[in-house]
Parts: sequence; C-alpha cells; structure tokens
Amino acid sequence: MKLHGYFRSSAAYRVRIALNLKGLQVEHLPHHLRKGEQCAPAYLALNPQGLVPTLEDDAGTVLTQSLAIIEWLEETHPEPPLLPKAPLRRAKVRAFAMALACDTHPVQNLKVLARLRQLGLPEEQVT
Repeated sequence: MKLHGYFRSSAAYRVRIALNLKGLQVEHLPHHLRKGEQCAPAYLALNPQGLVPTLEDDAGTVLTQSLAIIEWLEETHPEPPLLPKAPLRRAKVRAFAMALACDTHPVQNLKVLARLRQLGLPEEQVT
C-alpha cells in the first residue's frame, strides 16, 4: 500500500495512526502542502480534490478522505479492531472521530487560512 500525505496534515495523521494500530506496512509518499505539491498534475490525476491523505492499495485502488480510509482498513483488516464491540461505545468513538475531522480540521485547513489571508489578516492571527 501507498499513503500519500503530509506530516502536518491531521487527516493523514489519523490514517497513519490506524495503519500503525493495525500493524500494516505502507509506503509513505509526502506531498508538501504549503509548497502546493498536492496541485501537481500527477497527484491531481490520482486525487482530483488535491487533498491528502490518499491511500492506494496493492491492487491500485485509490481511496480518499481519512475516515473513509480508516473504515475501509477496519473492514478489510478487522484484527486488531479499532472500534469497541458495544454499539454505544462504537457510536461514541465515531462521534469523537467526527468532531476532530469535521469541527477541528476545517479551522486549520490551508484553504481556510488562504482565504483569511486574502481578507488581509496577518499570519499570526490565523494560525
């Protein structure tokens, strides 16, 4: 497997954590987001959104979006499980993951930061 990511990406970090918990080996392919490497034509051909992470499995199937990748890992590599067995506990884990992915991540996203800078806010106020 190949994981396209960036060391500062919280979304890619989530996938790296899941891969490590599952004990899965992956080739890490970095794309420096602040330098715009995710906009390179070769990467956009792989992931037209131009976002990380992107996971390529050994058959060449491409998956995007961290939570979707993690769910796929859980379904295709069930041991050790990432989620508890009890439905209520599973729901609480999913809620926590979604809070990080949906509430925290967008605030520090480069697109949001670029827009704030475009509005004239100094860097120290947007980081």
